[in-house]
Amino acid sequence: MGIQRDFSPNCLYHIITRGNNEQPIFLHKKDYIRYLHCLEKYAHKFPLRILAFCLMSNHTHIILKEEADIVISEFMHDFNTAYTMYFNLRHSRSGHLLEGPFKHILIETDEYLVHLSRYIHLNPTSAGLVRKPQEYPWSSYRHYLEAEEFDFIDEEPILSYFSRKNPRKDYQEFVESRLDYQKELSLQKLFLE
Repeated sequence: MGIQRDFSPNCLYHIITRGNNEQPIFLHKKDYIRYLHCLEKYAHKFPLRILAFCLMSNHTHIILKEEADIVISEFMHDFNTAYTMYFNLRHSRSGHLLEGPFKHILIETDEYLVHLSRYIHLNPTSAGLVRKPQEYPWSSYRHYLEAEEFDFIDEEPILSYFSRKNPRKDYQEFVESRLDYQKELSLQKLFLE
C-alpha cells in the first residue's frame, strides 16, 4: 500500500505531488475536473481537512490537516491511485504518472501557514498563466474570495488570522500584496537554473 511515513494527528502538512519526469499530469480541462472530484471524494472519506490547493500542469500543492494516525499516507495512496487509473485510461497510457512518493513538509507555525497559502495561491500568476490569482480556476483561491464553492475546503484556520470584520478581503489584500514580488522571484529562479 505504499510507504508508511511519520505523520502526527492534528498537524498541518504541505503535500506536493509531481508528474513523473516532470511530465504534465493534466492534459485537458476534464483532467483538472476529475482530479478535483477525486480530491473531494477522498477528503470526505478520510478524517482530514483540506485548507488549500493549487493544481499546476505538472505538479500539485495541498495544505491539509491530519486528524488521525496514518491517514495522510492512506489518503494519498487511494487518491493518487484513483486519479492515475483515470488518467491512464483516458489517455490510453500505462505506468507511473506521478514521481515517486509525494513530498510532505510539516507546517509548524501559524505564520508559515498563511504565508504558504499565499505562495500556493500565487503559483499560477508566478508561472505567467494568469494576471490575477482569482482568474485561475484550478486553485482554492476563488473559494477564499467566495467566487466559487468547494465543500471540502476548510478556510477557517487561514482566515482566522485576519480581521473578523472582513477576513476574506484582508486575505485577498495579503495575497495580492506579493503578486509582483513572487513573480519576480520566479523569473530570477529561471535565470539561475
